[in-house]
Amino acid sequence: MLLRLARNTYNLLAMRHYSSLLVVIILIVAIIAPVTGRTPHKQFGKIKVRVVDVNNARIVRAHVLVLGQNLELREVTNVDGEAEILVPPGDFWLSIEAEGFRRFDTQKFQIKSGKTERFNIKMQIKAPEMLVPAVSDPNLISND
Repeated sequence: MLLRLARNTYNLLAMRHYSSLLVVIILIVAIIAPVTGRTPHKQFGKIKVRVVDVNNARIVRAHVLVLGQNLELREVTNVDGEAEILVPPGDFWLSIEAEGFRRFDTQKFQIKSGKTERFNIKMQIKAPEMLVPAVSDPNLISND
């Protein structure tokens, strides 16, 4: 049976087969997609970091650097002073910097597939730097 609309001719019998095939393809994709979508996350591990000061106040926007073999990931802590990073299994180092605080570095640690390594970091306040005023006009210096 042929259907003619404007200048196009459609075979209604063929359209039924194509629409059935399309439904089958959509069902297969819908069934397979959730399975394949979950698989890669099991191949990764997580690093969870919580950064606070000596008074346990959260440090927002601390810079978190994760270093691994051929891998360098950067993250910034959120309003809760926390950051979460997905990484492949392997050996890593963690470095955290925040304005007004001394940099914090970990020793090498290992992440395994599907596991989470948690770090509760207490940052130490950076010692104030001694500032010496610079004067370029010798007449401004008083010798009392």
